[in-house]
Amino acid sequence: MLQNKKSSILLVLKVLHEFTDEEHYLTQMEIASIISRQYGIELERKSIGSSLNLLEELDYDIVRGSKGGFALLSRTFDLAEVRFINDAIFSSKAITGKQAINLSQKVNSCLSKYQRKNYSYIYKSDELIRTTNHDIFYNIELIEDAIKANKRISFKYLTYDKNGNPCVRRNGYRYIVSPYFLINNFGRYYLLCNYREKYRPLQTFRIDYMIETKIEEEWTIKPLNTLNGIENFDISKYLNEHIYLFANEVVDALILIEKSWAIQYINDWFGKKAKIFEKDGKLYAKVKCDETALFYWINQYGDEFKLLEPKSLIDKFINHLTSQIEKYKK
Repeated sequence: MLQNKKSSILLVLKVLHEFTDEEHYLTQMEIASIISRQYGIELERKSIGSSLNLLEELDYDIVRGSKGGFALLSRTFDLAEVRFINDAIFSSKAITGKQAINLSQKVNSCLSKYQRKNYSYIYKSDELIRTTNHDIFYNIELIEDAIKANKRISFKYLTYDKNGNPCVRRNGYRYIVSPYFLINNFGRYYLLCNYREKYRPLQTFRIDYMIETKIEEEWTIKPLNTLNGIENFDISKYLNEHIYLFANEVVDALILIEKSWAIQYINDWFGKKAKIFEKDGKLYAKVKCDETALFYWINQYGDEFKLLEPKSLIDKFINHLTSQIEKYKK
């Protein structure tokens, strides 16, 4: 194929993709020289000119520089988008360091060699505490296939022994669940599913803790709207009320905002669902949240907020703080 003169348009596009950008332009002679050096194909200037014209007709964003030369500007992702995607890749703890690097290299391949040289996040890959489960992408794909086919999945679930080594939970017990949604939370992937309804209708499992995952062809997914206490389920509402993905009871909470600038934390975590109001010169917020998640959230932001309701959670909080004080006095 490379010996066919008709392949010149592909070679020209490949050279423009690799060697040009907003700051780097190539003349027709320079394009011919690179093709000769890289692929051993000799193209005439006329052939390169025709290829450039045809690429422009095909809506490739090829521009002529003010000082001469040509460059390919528009790409699958622009530089700012690549930076954002790379940040997301290397911030994720759901994949291994090697997988992060491979993904980054694929994303970066849409840039010119000059842009790739000037931008690298590879050093971040070893700084994060990451999963060691290399089946993460396989698990995600399998779960998506199961949901589309309306089938349950089964898996063994990892935990750690007293020496910190991974081992399977409950001596290799196989969990069988009805999968509903894949969720990315704090850089990790979770499966929202139904396991055993006698415990709670919905539960979450870490996808990177799943091993030997498979689709159970004989088991159809239990319909979400038939689960006990689940009516008109809204995944967005669920995630707003379960900020740490604990699948526990949702409570109505009243919070005193002791530092006005901390309203940003309310917005970050609860968004527009939170009702912020002022009364007697003080700021308050009403939120709906999973009780366990709210317990940890209040612990995290105790200097900025005071929990006023519900009393049951205040009592838990007081008991927790009392036990911690006693622990550290010993």
